[in-house]
Amino acid sequence: MAHACPDDALGHWSKLCEGLQASPLEFYKQVEAAVGNRSIPDTVIERVEYREGGALSGVRQYLRIRRRREVFDVCGAPFANGFFFSWWFAELKPALPSIVTILIVFGYMAVLGGFMEKVGTFAGPALLVLFVPLILLLPFIGWLYERLFHPVTYYRIDTSQMFQQSVQNAVMEVIDQVTAGKGFKQLTEAERKPIMRDFWKK
Repeated sequence: MAHACPDDALGHWSKLCEGLQASPLEFYKQVEAAVGNRSIPDTVIERVEYREGGALSGVRQYLRIRRRREVFDVCGAPFANGFFFSWWFAELKPALPSIVTILIVFGYMAVLGGFMEKVGTFAGPALLVLFVPLILLLPFIGWLYERLFHPVTYYRIDTSQMFQQSVQNAVMEVIDQVTAGKGFKQLTEAERKPIMRDFWKK
């Protein structure tokens, strides 16, 4: 399964609770249970790891809640003298256009080899330049794939928003349980609001 990254993020929320001591793994288990209780269709829960920085840095485990290509990567971890909660909402890139791109590249190389064999080492590549415009069709292929196999519909928008709200509610429910048990006040409505991008006009 591909990883999302901050550049792919369509929504984000975070909160630091100073003085709170909690277990990330226990938090993840509680979120898993809260999501499971909601019986959200087509949802898969898994653990993913992201590097904290560059290639040689440590890794941080996130809880991923995935519905088709939409994912929430949820994090709970100690920070300074407290504990922070966060989640990132993103859409994974479709796999098919990448496969199509690979097939086109291999096809391009096969044609190049055939041209070189038929008309010579120098004339073959020269003739192949005539096929360069095919490469320019790659963005169109991606657009056509989206139109045919992943179109934007009322139902898709509705169910996407219900998935987002359900997961948000599950995460907030667990955060309330964790913090209330340690004497912290519940989050205000303003503190619960995430920063969201327009999912359908990105």
